[in-house]
Amino acid sequence: MHGSKKLFIVSFLVLLLASSPLFSFSSRVFHHPRSTDKLSKRWDWAVQEAKKQGVEDGFWIGYSIKRLMGEYSYISSTSRYHFRGYHPFLSRLEDDTLEKIIYGRDTSPVLSGEEQVKLAAKIALAEIENRRRPGRTVWKDIAILFKFESRSSQVPEAVRLNNLTLPFDLEGFSLFWLDKTEDEESVSLLSSLYERSIPEQLKKRILSAIGFHGSPELVVPFLDKVLKSKEPDSLRGRAASELEDHETEQALKILHQTAKNDRSFEVRKKAVYALEDMYLPGATEALIDIARNTPHTEIRERAISSLAEKASEKVAATLEDLAYEDENTEVQKRAVYALEDLPDGQGIPYLIKIAKTHWKVSIRKRAINCLGDSGDPRALQALIDILKEK
Repeated sequence: MHGSKKLFIVSFLVLLLASSPLFSFSSRVFHHPRSTDKLSKRWDWAVQEAKKQGVEDGFWIGYSIKRLMGEYSYISSTSRYHFRGYHPFLSRLEDDTLEKIIYGRDTSPVLSGEEQVKLAAKIALAEIENRRRPGRTVWKDIAILFKFESRSSQVPEAVRLNNLTLPFDLEGFSLFWLDKTEDEESVSLLSSLYERSIPEQLKKRILSAIGFHGSPELVVPFLDKVLKSKEPDSLRGRAASELEDHETEQALKILHQTAKNDRSFEVRKKAVYALEDMYLPGATEALIDIARNTPHTEIRERAISSLAEKASEKVAATLEDLAYEDENTEVQKRAVYALEDLPDGQGIPYLIKIAKTHWKVSIRKRAINCLGDSGDPRALQALIDILKEK
């Protein structure tokens, strides 16, 4: 979920009275009468309305936010549909979309067989292109839904994210729909829920929901606060992971320092993974610094592997230096493997040099193995040359 911000807003206007539920698939949907009210006020209405309607077995509260996402990217976290990222949303799925359940209408396309094939090809091409750079992004409506076990529940038992244009399983429970809201109110509500005494697994879900918002000025300070807190490492690691979607210098700096200095090995590793997925040029510099200067060998190895995803002349030169100059043999081996993983055969000339000249036999053998696996014509000739040497 990276990329330049381009505007494409899908909007719809539906006016329904809160006292007139929309029946769909045995679930009732109650609409708040005034979407302009503060989100906290609408939330209180939903809690009270659940009691008023005599909900016994559980219910949902939900609202939507706007989020820039890849053109063919979707998110869903229901029990039946669980994915985050590219998804071939071809024609209508088996179940009706969340949009239809809530508003009684569906903007998802109905495609012919040939149209589905063409769209599948578009999605495949977009996925390939986006491995190295962000693609076209559009505004999408994302529902944030909270599941409560009963009308007496004080906190939700689960938090879900779902595109309005994808199906969602309400499990037969009523939904109290608060309509759209701005990021500021949504992050505020989620933050207040996070601060309550709730199970760790629920806190993870809330962190993911907060991290999904596209307003780094709201999200990054909160995640930084969690990272610096005394929370369990599993929660602090989740906070580090969520920072990767926020392409700002502040997020980059936090991840860089976390990867180098955090008290937890697992959190540091999560920070390295997050840096790998950032497109900012400074992310490459941060990984190079970690690969060269961090004392922890496993963290350095992880940073080296991540550099293979950041193809550039500077990365290749850094990997060559590490393969020759580092004192740790395992780090040297990891640098060789990373050179093999560079796209478009960029690492082949460096592997050839290492295979012919490295002072450690074990490293030369690793480079030779990588050359043999590459299938590159230059590698073939280099291996022949090595065999001919006396």
